[in-house]
Amino acid sequence: MSRERGTPRYLKIAQDICGKILTGEYKEGTLLKGRSILGASYGVSPETVRKALNLLEKEKVVSSKRGVGVFVESVLHAQQFAARWRSETRIQAKYQELENLLEEKKALDLKIDAAIADMNDSFRYQTTEAVKFSEVVVPEGCWLDGKTVGEVYFWNYTEATIVAVIGSDGIAKTSVGPDFVLHVGDRILFVGKDGDTFDRVTSFLVYGVLREGEEE
Repeated sequence: MSRERGTPRYLKIAQDICGKILTGEYKEGTLLKGRSILGASYGVSPETVRKALNLLEKEKVVSSKRGVGVFVESVLHAQQFAARWRSETRIQAKYQELENLLEEKKALDLKIDAAIADMNDSFRYQTTEAVKFSEVVVPEGCWLDGKTVGEVYFWNYTEATIVAVIGSDGIAKTSVGPDFVLHVGDRILFVGKDGDTFDRVTSFLVYGVLREGEEE
């Protein structure tokens, strides 16, 4: 839609003339109306029509004869021009879709960052103890994928309390209990008792624990 709004008028006219050639309204050899008449029918100046016809002539869709006028030159070239434009339009649409997704991601990241900061402030004001508020992402191939918080004994091995988990949908799940299932890509927000908690958590995500440790 944004591409349509940004398309120059002369290009729209060239596309329209090309479309009429493809539908048979303008057949090969047809003498097109003068620039003034075409301009009036499209509601534009003769100069805009001239630019449209120049483009079509460059693409060998039409040809001009001095003192006579502009003729439809080739239906085949009209087809090629239309096909190329449709391809460019599809590519532009993909770029626009990507730009929209990136903008949505940026807005979502800002909301998440604001929520994290707000949560951090809440912990700071609700306790007199020094609280280390951190975040990690469950990495690709992590052994925790599909397991519950209680099943992996998260707190037992890391001494970190999970405050919230932000899934791939960007929604923060708070008050995470032992039955909560972790997945690759989850952003885990947690608090720890000391400066080594973050290292314990990241090591836990990557290496897990020894079986002997699980049995203790």
